[in-house]
Amino acid sequence: MKGRMRPYLPELTIRDYNTYQWYQRGVRRQLYTTYGLYSCYGLRYNGVLFAVLADSLAGRPATCKQMREPGTLVWRQMMCQTKGIRLAAQVEVLLSWHRIQDAQWADLPFYKKVRRVVDTVLLRQAYRKAAAENPALERIFVQERDQANVQMTLNAKNYLLAAEPKGNLYGALYSVLATDDPNQRKSMHYIGSCIGRAAYLLDKAESFSRDKDKGRYNVFLLNGINDRNAARENARRQALAAVNDLVRAYGMLDVKLNRTLLDNIMILGLRHAIEPLDAESQPVHWELP
Repeated sequence: MKGRMRPYLPELTIRDYNTYQWYQRGVRRQLYTTYGLYSCYGLRYNGVLFAVLADSLAGRPATCKQMREPGTLVWRQMMCQTKGIRLAAQVEVLLSWHRIQDAQWADLPFYKKVRRVVDTVLLRQAYRKAAAENPALERIFVQERDQANVQMTLNAKNYLLAAEPKGNLYGALYSVLATDDPNQRKSMHYIGSCIGRAAYLLDKAESFSRDKDKGRYNVFLLNGINDRNAARENARRQALAAVNDLVRAYGMLDVKLNRTLLDNIMILGLRHAIEPLDAESQPVHWELP
């Protein structure tokens, strides 16, 4: 799986590791039963976190059962269909679809262009079903895309202004996971906006060279940065500042279940994705299967 919102495995307990694996399989099973087998391949770390967060904030203990893994004959323990798992599956389908559509066609090599066409054809039905089930979420994605286009048209130079559309998108997504408590919704929106802001800056730093060669909008270029490494360092510093803001808001949440697992992801895991915690002392590459 891909994504930055993943556990930091060297500090993850066996109990939390099992819980995460059960949720991961549960979300994949939900994608399979509701949207078809192909939608399972788009699952990212974000989707698992959405499910764990939604159930943990609401205090919904999930039931673990042995069921068949999608696309295999293997039966394994996985979390059953909770509200958080169903919501996570909807979000993942919509995220996958818009991620595919937002890719710059001119930048893709031939094999990725073929992959994009295949993904579009095979995921279209799942996307339409998810959008019909949760039109409010789909409106959020459309609004974010329109806001991003406006910022590019205006050539926004301010980092916060340029990252605002993605911050608003993730803020809205994370607030959906909260309960009806207005304070919790406000905290979750802020947490999501911090994650979106950090993700935007890191993504723009990664696409710096392509944007420079193609003469496309990039907030780092507008700020006079002409070196990719300098853009990465700038993005890293700003992303770490956003993570520090996130940690303060996250500490005020009333997490009823899976607190240690969520602490691992939201504090250690996210920071490790931005600035590796074990670059020198931990030569082993840790990864979830």
